[in-house]
Amino acid sequence: MSFLKKLLGRAPVDPPIRVRVCIECGMPVEKHAAWCAIFRTQQEMDQKRNASGSS
Repeated sequence: MSFLKKLLGRAPVDPPIRVRVCIECGMPVEKHAAWCAIFRTQQEMDQKRNASGSS
């Protein structure tokens, strides 16, 4: 397809913006569902990191 675009001289189109999606809840990573185990685990790790860093 890109060969035809080069041949016909069309202007290149910007690539689409990629969104990271959680494999468990199917939501974008920025908008995790509250019940998502991956999200809860990430929050617990962040809390442990903050607690150990402040001690």
